[in-house]
Amino acid sequence: MKRKYEITDIQYQELFQLKLFRIRALRDIPRFKVKAGDLGGYIASEGNLSQVGDCWIEDDAKVYDKAKVYGNALVSGNARITNRACIFGNAHVNDYVQVYESSQVYGNAQIFDRARVYDNAKISGNAQITELARVFGNAQAYDNARVYGKAHVFETSQVSGNAQVSGNAWVNGNTILIENMCLTGDRCITSSDQIYYSDGVTAYFDLNGLLRVNGNAHNIEHHETLARLKLL
Repeated sequence: MKRKYEITDIQYQELFQLKLFRIRALRDIPRFKVKAGDLGGYIASEGNLSQVGDCWIEDDAKVYDKAKVYGNALVSGNARITNRACIFGNAHVNDYVQVYESSQVYGNAQIFDRARVYDNAKISGNAQITELARVFGNAQAYDNARVYGKAHVFETSQVSGNAQVSGNAWVNGNTILIENMCLTGDRCITSSDQIYYSDGVTAYFDLNGLLRVNGNAHNIEHHETLARLKLL
C-alpha cells in the first residue's frame, strides 16, 4: 500500500507538553485539491489519520490523543479532534469546531463555525451543526437535521428528517424531533414537559416512553394557549 502522507518535523507545541507534527502529502488527493508535497494539519501519530482512503487534515487543524480520521473525511481550518472522537465517511469538520470524548461524525455530516460535539454524541447523514451549537450526551442528529445558533441538543435526544433547532433552544430528555419540525428562540423541550398540539404539530409519548414531536410548525410556544394531549 502506497503511503498517503508522512509526518514532518514541523512541530506544534500543544499544552501539557503534547507535541504535534505537521503532515505532508505523498500523493495527490484530487477530492480535496491536495497535491503531493502539500503540507497538511497536525497529528500526534499515524494512529490519528488513516493512510487508506482520501481522508485528510489540512490548514491548522489538529487531531490527537486516540482520535481518528478515516474514510474520506476532511478536517480543516482550526478544528480540534481529541480524546477518542472519530471522523469518518465523507464528513467535514471545519473552522474552530471541537469534537471530543467518544463522539462520532460520519456520513455526509458537516460541523462548522464554533460548534462542539462531545460525550457520546453522533452526527451523521446530511446533518449540519453550525455556529455556536452544542450536541452532547448520547444525542444524535441525522438525515437533513440542522442545529445552529446557540442551540443545545443533549441527553438522549434525536433530531432527524428536516428538523431544525436554533436560537437558544434546548432539546433534551428523550425528545425526538422529526420531519419538518423547527424549534427556535428561547425554547426548551424535554420528556418531562407538558404535551401539546396545535397547527398541525403533535407531541406525544410513544410506547417506549419517548417524546416525539412532528409537523410543520416553526415554533413550540409554551406560553400560547394550546390544546393539551391527554396521556392515558
